[in-house]
Amino acid sequence: MNEAIIDYHERRRPFVIIPEIGIIFSRFGNAFAHNELLQNCGFSEERVHEIIENFPRGYFLDNRLVIYQGENVAEGESWTLKPENYKFVCSFYSDLCRIFKINAETRIFLGVKRGRPGELWPAVNEVGQDFFAEKENNIAFDIVP
Repeated sequence: MNEAIIDYHERRRPFVIIPEIGIIFSRFGNAFAHNELLQNCGFSEERVHEIIENFPRGYFLDNRLVIYQGENVAEGESWTLKPENYKFVCSFYSDLCRIFKINAETRIFLGVKRGRPGELWPAVNEVGQDFFAEKENNIAFDIVP
């Protein structure tokens, strides 16, 4: 694996939002993938797949918050955050802001485009800083998946 990819994985802070539990996030410097993070927390392989597919996950790196979900997408396609999960991100948004020290310059993305192995994969679907903050009390987000 090239140095840029290794550096990326060591500097990013992956996290997973599990609505009935909270936020699970990696310590700075751990290069865990989301599934490895969940397995290290004791989740079964079956539960890990269920969480990855159905709940928000993402990472924070270089003042960019990237949130998405899903497990299997083809090269060139994107993992995105489904609208029915916006409410879960909203309920933990203030925690994400505190944990990652989100500020006025932080960029927020709701997806990642899958590239080739060994490449850096670009974040997609940028939203404004207020996207989740404005929706915290919006009844339209009270959707049951």
